[in-house]
Parts: sequence; C-alpha cells; structure tokens
Amino acid sequence: MRLSRLVCLLFALIAGSSSRGQADVLGHALKAAEQQAGGGTASQMPDLIQWAGEPRAITLPELLQITVRQAPNLLVARFDIAVAEARIEQTWARNDWQLQAQIKGQRTGEVPQGTTTIDSDSTIGGSVDLSRALPTGGTIDLHVQSSYDRLAYTLTITNPATGEPLTQSGTQTTWTNDISGSITQPLLRNRGRRLYEANEIKATLARDVSVLARRLAAIQTVQTVISAYWDLVLAEQTVAITRGSLDLARERLRVTQIGADGGKTPRSEIPAVLQIIATREEDVLNGELGVLNASIAMRRAAGMPIGPGELGLRVATDLDAQGQPLELGPLVERAFAASPELAQLAKQDASATIDVEIAENGLLPQLDAALTIGPTATSDSFGESIRDLGKFKAIAITGSLTFTQALGRHDALGKTHEQRELKHKLAVNAVDIRSMIAQTMARSVAQLELARRRVTLSQRAIELANENIKIETDRFNLGKSTNFDVLNRLEDLRQAELRKAQAMIDWHKAEVVIQSLTGDVLPMYGLAVD
Repeated sequence: MRLSRLVCLLFALIAGSSSRGQADVLGHALKAAEQQAGGGTASQMPDLIQWAGEPRAITLPELLQITVRQAPNLLVARFDIAVAEARIEQTWARNDWQLQAQIKGQRTGEVPQGTTTIDSDSTIGGSVDLSRALPTGGTIDLHVQSSYDRLAYTLTITNPATGEPLTQSGTQTTWTNDISGSITQPLLRNRGRRLYEANEIKATLARDVSVLARRLAAIQTVQTVISAYWDLVLAEQTVAITRGSLDLARERLRVTQIGADGGKTPRSEIPAVLQIIATREEDVLNGELGVLNASIAMRRAAGMPIGPGELGLRVATDLDAQGQPLELGPLVERAFAASPELAQLAKQDASATIDVEIAENGLLPQLDAALTIGPTATSDSFGESIRDLGKFKAIAITGSLTFTQALGRHDALGKTHEQRELKHKLAVNAVDIRSMIAQTMARSVAQLELARRRVTLSQRAIELANENIKIETDRFNLGKSTNFDVLNRLEDLRQAELRKAQAMIDWHKAEVVIQSLTGDVLPMYGLAVD
C-alpha cells in the first residue's frame, strides 16, 4: 500500500507541476516522502511478525542435532534397520528343534474270513518325533512310537463225529513299541554349511545395506539442511544489503532536500530519489518474504514443526569462507572409499554371489542317504513290550539311497542364468555410481574454485563502486551530475554486494557437497547415526 501511495505521489508531482508552482508540489511530495521514509519497513515488520510469529534464533549445529533426531526419512531408515534385524532372527529357526506328536485310532467291524470271522479290530497308537536340521544340510530325527491292537474273533469248525458246527470266540491283544533315531544327509544338492547358513548371511547383508542406507539418508539430509541454512543466510543478507541501499537513498534524499532548500540543487532532483526509495522498500518487503520462505523450507528439511507461531527462523548472517586450493584426484578416491552407495552395492554383490552359488547347486542331482536304527518290541502286554524294548531284543535297521534328477533341468538352468545376470547388473551399476561420484566431485570443486575467485572480484567491484559513489557525489555537488547518476552508482554498489554474498553462499554450498561425498560432513558437526 505504501508503494502505491508513493507511485500516486509521483504522478501527482508530474501532473501538478504544470498547474501549480513546482516548489509547492515538490514540497508536498517531500513531506510525504519523509513521512514514508521515516517509518521505513519497520511499520511492516510488526505485521509480519504478528502473522508468522517471532523468528526463532538457531545455530547450525543445533539445527543439525534436531535434524538427526526428528528428520522423517532418518526415522523411517531406523525402522528399516529394525525390520532387517527381525529378519535375521527369523533365520535362526533352522537351529530350532521341531516337536511333532500324533495320536490316531481305527476300528473295523465284522469281516468274514473263511472259518474265522473278525468281529472287530481296534487299533490306537501315538508317536512323537523330535527333529532338527544339521549344519551339513541334513536332518536328524528321534522317533518314539507305541501302538495297541485288540482283535475280537469267532472261530467256526465242524464236529467230525456229529457234523454239527462248533464256535469259539476270543480276543487277541498286541502292543508294539519302537524307538529309533534317523539321519538324512544330502550328498550332492543342498549339501554343506554354506547353504545351511545362506539365509542368515543374506539377511545380515540386507541389514548392513539398511544401515548404509540410513547413513546415506543422514548425509543427504544433513547436506539438504545445510544448503537450506545457507539459502536462509543469503535471504537475510539480501534483505540487509537492500536495507543498506535504502538507507543510502534516504540519506541522498536528505542531502538533496538540504541542497534544494539552500538553492544549490534543483528540486527536480527529488523525484528520482523518491522513486528509488519506493523501489527499495518493495525489495525489502519481497526479501522479508524470501526469508520466511527459506525458514519454512529449512524447518521442513530438518523435521521441525510448521504452524502458527512456528514459521520464522533467525540465523547468524556472518559470511566467512576460507580454505586452500583442492586437489581433485585424492578427493575422488576418498569419495569412493566413503561412499555408502558403493558400500551398498558391495553388500548386494556378496548377496548375489550367494544366490549364484545356490542356483548352481540346484544344477546337481539330488542324492540323499538315510539311515534309521533303533530297538523294537511286540508283545501281548504293554509291560512286557517295554521290557523287551529295554533289553534290545530286536533291533531294526533301515538304510536308503535316493536319487532324483530332472531330465531337462530348465528351472535350475533358468535360475542360474538369472542370478548371474543380476550379479553382472550390479557391476555395471557400480561403474555408473563411481562415474556419478567423480562427476559430482569435479563439478563441486570447480564451483568452489570459481566461487573463490568470484568473491575476490566482487570485493574489488565493491571497492570501486564506493570510489565511484564518492566521485559521482562530488560531481553532483559541482552541478556536473544528477541524482539519477548518483543513484546508479548506489545500485552498482548494491549489485556488487549481492554478487559477493551469492558467491560466498555458492562457496559454502560447494564445500558441503564435497564434505558429503568424502564422508566428513557428519563427524565435522559431531553427528553419529550408525
């Protein structure tokens, strides 16, 4: 609204000069300008603070500590690690003993069998198996079984003397008890400790990948937050530089007014100053909005709350950049060694190697040897059967050798080919990531060196701009120049200061990229996430 009033004032000044005395119009314009210039942007600041809340002062180390604790992607990465560790625990099931118990019964009704009729045959039995897998790839099993059989029958015969049928009924009971131990061992396919532990090794590698992913997320998040921090610094620097330019313009208005009141300066020199003041005030307002936007972006990157009264941030705006020229070669090698992406690919390659070994093992034929040995006893009473079992009166030994082979082997061949190609793909990805790291490092080093030179040139431009302002001001005082020329020199100074601030920010941003690539960014700020 203030800008619109100043613009209307300028139009009134131009239009009024033809109908009224120029001195009166300029006097009113000057009075209005002084009222506007005296308030500056301070009248706007309470409104912005009232709407956005008082900015919170924060330092970069404090901001990064908040980031590590609250950034959403780091919290998600922590859960990914917990899930990966739970999957490792699941693989320990191969060491568990498996207990299986079973009870079954059967009864058959009347069944004629020649001269004998089976009235009923009742069988009830139970078994218990305790088994587990062996590191060699085989299995071991302890088997205990007991069964009871009761047979009720009727025997019909013919009396030879009389020819009459004779019947006789009876029952027969049988107890059978077995205890045996068995072992089954693959001799070709699925043999060996490597395959026995394959799932745990792969789950551990997957957990390591999740840990590296969290480190990568931490580096990227910290880099983003630091870059957002420097964006906020630049926004605040831009406002400060623009306010400084506005103060110089107001001082120029004061000097011009004094000269006009003394008759040494034409009052027509005043509108040019009023115009630049209006423009600078608008620039300050836009800059304040830029500061607020940069604060909100930094809050979002760090995981800080965003809401009423929690929008603005205030950071230190002192810019200082020091450092020695960098050598690209050693930096690239350090980046390769510290890269979480390359470390992840190395873990994935190790997991892919296991997959290839498993697939190649599937090409072998299945040849399993099995051996079962244990005492067995059968008697018409349970007690006698148990005694016979304890005396090892009868030992049952069973052995087998089972061979299985698919004639086409298309499934095993296809899986082997698939796993080998996936491993080759990882190698190609590793080459591409190394190239990307080298490219990013080279570009960042170049940007840093360029920014270093830009700072030097901008500082020289600032010094020359100050000299030119003095020269142009002296010329104005001698009547050989106009306020328009002086204000142009002031604008040159502002642009040189803005270029220097931008060069310093670019310097810091390139520096943090290099630190992220070499893995120095976390320890530099005392951060640990692993």
